[in-house]
Amino acid sequence: MKTTLRLAALILFAGFISSCQKISKTTEFTANVPVYMSYEELRSSIKNDNAKPLEKPGKIFLYNSLILINDFESGIHVYDNGNPSSPSHIAFISIPGNVDIAVKDNILYADSYTDIVAIDISNPTNVREVGRTKDALSYTIPSGLDWNYPVAQIDQSKGVVIGYTIGEVEESCKNDDCKTFYSMNHEWNGSWGGQMMSDEGSPVSFSGTTNSVRSSASSNNSAIAGSMARFMMIENFLYVITDQNTVEVFDIRTNNMQAITSFQPWSDASGWGMIETLYTFKEHLFIGSNAGMLAYDISSPSSPVYLSSYSHMTSCDPVVANDEYAFITLRASGNNCNWGNTDQLDILDITDIMNPEQIVTFNMSNPHGLDIDSENKILFVCDGFDGLKVYDFSDINNVASNGLDHITGIETYDVIVNNGIAHVIGTDGLKQFTYDDNGKLLEISTISLN
Repeated sequence: MKTTLRLAALILFAGFISSCQKISKTTEFTANVPVYMSYEELRSSIKNDNAKPLEKPGKIFLYNSLILINDFESGIHVYDNGNPSSPSHIAFISIPGNVDIAVKDNILYADSYTDIVAIDISNPTNVREVGRTKDALSYTIPSGLDWNYPVAQIDQSKGVVIGYTIGEVEESCKNDDCKTFYSMNHEWNGSWGGQMMSDEGSPVSFSGTTNSVRSSASSNNSAIAGSMARFMMIENFLYVITDQNTVEVFDIRTNNMQAITSFQPWSDASGWGMIETLYTFKEHLFIGSNAGMLAYDISSPSSPVYLSSYSHMTSCDPVVANDEYAFITLRASGNNCNWGNTDQLDILDITDIMNPEQIVTFNMSNPHGLDIDSENKILFVCDGFDGLKVYDFSDINNVASNGLDHITGIETYDVIVNNGIAHVIGTDGLKQFTYDDNGKLLEISTISLN
């Protein structure tokens, strides 16, 4: 009996010693090795590089007679569009890490990796930074990963990641971190859990551009952006999607852009989803997410009030709206949209904003951004690799069968409709189309790459 007790005690003691043992491991592997830009360089980098050609078009923004086109993660091209049949390049503003745009009173608001910057563009050829909110956005890793390899450990203290090289790295772990460490570096399956992928194919900070409050497709002296928005200007307040769950509201009456409030839309709706886009119409804010649409009252812009939500299958989801209807594209195909299995367009009746109701749905090929001419009841949809599609929505129950035009041979991303012109951005640049009351398109100009 004593022998048995001694043996049991020894086993317990050995187990105790084993549980207290420190584990450490070092491994070598081939990886995407981050290349850094220091925070000091990032925060002194706003400048003109007016000879730079357009290389990777992203978001678009209309400001008075100007067209602003984001060159993805590099900055913003400015074009004079006073004559839409012959737009001319004025300037390029270098903004590292830029994806999104908002403008008010000649001040351009843009994301720059972790920061939001305010830039005076009263003279676009000679801009100057007038304000910056540091670390307003989540830390990001940019596009350009080789998905055959894992990502080496990122040290945020070194600055922002601006690219990668493929190389051999040696990393160490201790104790419980070793399991995760080993899984990341030895069981690599082509996924990276640290960031969410944008539809451009890159992890992003969930910041974006803005929609103006507009009542029709006809407006002069305006500031308008597309449906893929993640910044939004409402009076003297800038709304920004700062991460996949949160909208932050900044007071821009001074260039310091003071954060005054924030909210988490799906928490308000007692649901789950990752928010993606912002759109305003009159006193309503519409938020698109991968799980549905949410509506807010913004009659007091500093204090948004949750109204209602509409849930759909998990997919990428921009939204535009007027007094009666909200139009939502659901994209299942794409880097960040593979949760669903249907590419479609949903139309909601929002005459009772507290109870949005789906009334129409029909299949699309690869839908992205969209816009409407409410006066003429014409819907424009960027259907990705299937081009630009135009529909009559005067008979809301038969939109799918009331196609007006279809431009193929271009891969489209977003569209802004203003003053009888459809401004369409895609992988090959920007095209401008006039259209008649029957929705028939006529191309009048192209801004090409390079």
